[in-house]
Amino acid sequence: MQPETTNETFTFKILGPLEFRAAGVEFGIAGVRQQTLLTLLLLEAGRTITSPRLIEGVWGGRPPETAEAQLRICVSRLRRRLADAGLRDVISTESNGYRLNVPEDRIDVHRCAAHLERSAQAETAGDIAEAVRQLRSALALWRGPAAEGLPSPVVRAAAARLDEERASALEHCFGMEIQQGRHHHIVPELMSIATEHPFREGLQSHLMTALYHSGRQADALRVYREVKRRFTEELGIDPSERLRTLEAKILEQNPRLDEDGPALPKESLNRLAALERENASLRAERQHIGRLMVRFIHRSPGRVPS
Repeated sequence: MQPETTNETFTFKILGPLEFRAAGVEFGIAGVRQQTLLTLLLLEAGRTITSPRLIEGVWGGRPPETAEAQLRICVSRLRRRLADAGLRDVISTESNGYRLNVPEDRIDVHRCAAHLERSAQAETAGDIAEAVRQLRSALALWRGPAAEGLPSPVVRAAAARLDEERASALEHCFGMEIQQGRHHHIVPELMSIATEHPFREGLQSHLMTALYHSGRQADALRVYREVKRRFTEELGIDPSERLRTLEAKILEQNPRLDEDGPALPKESLNRLAALERENASLRAERQHIGRLMVRFIHRSPGRVPS
């Protein structure tokens, strides 16, 4: 059965903090439980999620004895909130769980996936310009770490996967733009992204290449020295042969920089990936704590004016 919706202009966003807008108005979702429930339903829009899975997502490994009853209450409240925005009957009750029935193109995470798929198709067809355009459209949907501020382990696992997909898309996009000769255009953004992901060798090599082809050989070598210091001090390993070879070619002022070459061993790559996830988690936690502190300061009646 199709849901009854009276509002045709609505969007759900989870590539960043959870956001729900209808007719240009943002509708807040009260409470972490309802926010987590909606996020889980959005991730699997159009598919049934079993009640045990939702309970695990909302309460983690230690749900209360009344979890099933509380889940029904959460669903009921979420339905009312969506109905307030003109979306009626979009959460259906199934025999073994619940399903969110909204078009995937109204949910940023699914729109992002569609852009990534179209990018891959364009690249296969040899249309690099279109592949980059689709990647840029996908990346523009991101507003911060996925599902930022929601502590559920199930949500965090899904968010880590999405954040990794974003980092990989960024890396691939920069690589194709370097092939197009857009070195000068991407250097500022690439410097920022490489700082955000200090252990991704692909991004660091792209930055070195873009700087070198922009006439900034000293800056490219400085990036390599910083990467080597970071890897040695924090991981106890040297950069991969690919990055070392890139440095040597920059020193030689080689007009062609071939970034291909053996990457790090799988064990080292796993350690890098773990550090990337930890860095992303710490960034999200710091931002969450910062928002809580701002709210506390503004709500405290006895605060001392600065």
